[in-house]
Amino acid sequence: MALWKKKDEAAAAACYIGYRDDAKIPKGYVPMVLVGDEEDGGEERILVHVRMLKEPCVAALLEMAAQQFGYGQRGVLRIPCATHRFKQMINMARKAN
Repeated sequence: MALWKKKDEAAAAACYIGYRDDAKIPKGYVPMVLVGDEEDGGEERILVHVRMLKEPCVAALLEMAAQQFGYGQRGVLRIPCATHRFKQMINMARKAN
């Protein structure tokens, strides 16, 4: 019974912030690295659910990433956004839906 509850909770989460490098990525999530200013704490690894990629605010971040880092990024996708701003954006997107 607890196993199903964990799966439901994982499916309901829009993103996981601060996952470990060696952790297995759940199905339906995309790994990204939030690259903020030095005062914002540097880089933070996150997992974003694929349904969040169609949100206009996330699409705008992906465009900014393409402009700043280019389309040929190697490894995990880097997003130019501070962690606290990303959390606010995801919360606002979830409330709108």
